[in-house]
Amino acid sequence: MEFRVLGPLEVEHDDRALKLGSGKQLALVAVLLLNANEAVSTDQLVDELWGESPPPTAPKIVRNYVSVLRRELGDRLVTKPPGYLLRVEEGELDSERLERAIRRGDAEGLTNALALWRGKPLAQFTYEPFARQEIERLEELRLTAIEALNDAELDLGRHAGLVAQLEALVREHPLRERLSGQLMLALYRSGRQSEALEAYRHARRVLDEQLGIEPGPALRELEHKILNQDESLAPPPVLAESPSPTEDARRRSRYRRWILIGGLLLLAAVIAAAIRETHGSGGGLSRVRVNNVGVILPKTNGIVSEIPVGIRPGPVAAGAGSLWVGNLQDRNLTKIDPRRLRVVSTISLGNRTPTGLAVGEGAVWVAYGLRGELSRVEPQFGQVTKTIAVAGRAAGATVGSVAVGAGFVWAAFGDSSLARIRPAGVRRSGSVLVGSSPSAVVVGGDAVWVANSGDATIERFNPATFQEGPIRTINVGRQPTGLAYGDGSLWVACRGDNVVIRVDPSTNSALNIPVGKAPVSVAVGAGSAWVANSGDGTVSRIDTASNRVVRTIHVDNSPAGITFAEHAVWVAVQSP
Repeated sequence: MEFRVLGPLEVEHDDRALKLGSGKQLALVAVLLLNANEAVSTDQLVDELWGESPPPTAPKIVRNYVSVLRRELGDRLVTKPPGYLLRVEEGELDSERLERAIRRGDAEGLTNALALWRGKPLAQFTYEPFARQEIERLEELRLTAIEALNDAELDLGRHAGLVAQLEALVREHPLRERLSGQLMLALYRSGRQSEALEAYRHARRVLDEQLGIEPGPALRELEHKILNQDESLAPPPVLAESPSPTEDARRRSRYRRWILIGGLLLLAAVIAAAIRETHGSGGGLSRVRVNNVGVILPKTNGIVSEIPVGIRPGPVAAGAGSLWVGNLQDRNLTKIDPRRLRVVSTISLGNRTPTGLAVGEGAVWVAYGLRGELSRVEPQFGQVTKTIAVAGRAAGATVGSVAVGAGFVWAAFGDSSLARIRPAGVRRSGSVLVGSSPSAVVVGGDAVWVANSGDATIERFNPATFQEGPIRTINVGRQPTGLAYGDGSLWVACRGDNVVIRVDPSTNSALNIPVGKAPVSVAVGAGSAWVANSGDGTVSRIDTASNRVVRTIHVDNSPAGITFAEHAVWVAVQSP
């Protein structure tokens, strides 16, 4: 079957459009499709279809609709108490195919995926509350796909043919800085430097008049490069004969493989060169300044670099080729190139404080403890594409954490909730109550682990049956605030007892390892567990073979988030 939402809702099977009816019967299909492969209760269906004034016979009407729809949908429409479930197989939903094409980023795939667009998404439900958020997401998805295709075309040297299309897009969406930047680059590469600079001035004028803001760092940097005719803006070599889309994709694939292999072989040299460039041939720092991310090399246990980020950097995560830092006071994300040791971009999160970060399933995920919300950030585009409410706004709860694994995103919040979220569509797929003040969540060893700071416990869940409750509760030290999984174990930083606890998942036994003062986060890599101790300005290195601290590294100030990536340890440092 093919399920289509990139236009009017349609379902097709064996080249035949299924007869799904109209009105509330069709709306029932839409609600189930927006919650595909999840049971939707009859009560929820009644609420979505009729709002606050359902008829007394509404549940019976829903059952009648289901009976009629089964004649077309067959065993795809499943009765699953307390309601119904619409089964959708991978690749059958057109919007998910478009999302996959965006993640791949190749011109041919994006062109084919955009061809799936048939008009206003879910057009029959434009004014229905249950569809409003998804319609907005799908419209944003289309623009994101167009921008990704523009980037792919520019990478292939097809700038001249893009100018007219980009001019029209900028007129239609004058506040999208990415489109303005693409137009500037296409004009510049077409030998139209003065027009490229005028495109910048126009974008700056519109942003000032409508929002009262200046262009972002990326657009300002592009203008600077155009003014200086920077060599990095030169177009890629043009082939004598334009390749077919298939051959084009093959060449790009071979190029990416070459880059990957070369990158792996030269990684150590690149990092060393970047360190020498930043700090001289001697390298090495005695401390990490406030509002910086420090870089520690396991080989020497030395601080080799620091990278300025935002004010009060907290959670740190690695993935999608970058390092990501959540800045609590600035309420934004810093994206770092870990090989060049420099900031690539800063991503605004609006008026939201990032308390948890994770990378996976093609996105960066940001949790906001005070709001009980979760955002999806597209790594390649550097922007928030969707934010959903996951939990309640618990009074005084400032902790919200997020992890990715077992095909889902997992978010724990201060209202004692653990939620499972489907990455595609960013929709909640159930939740469960956990212990008091959950402070961290991680996925590893075929389990989801939650640290509860309020009652000094760790809860272990089966990802498939997590709504049935924890399969094990383990007592640990006071105020467990940091979790990591690696070297076959769960590592728990317990702030209140100045210990890290190593949990063996096969026996659920726990081993206490004394570390520095007030440990808040932990990461695993290079045969070690690395612990950020906020109370004494140190990082403890635990040898995972001997379970003892083999080095204490003084970073000074108050280390917060920590992660291991690209053969190095990265630690965010706040003011004490």
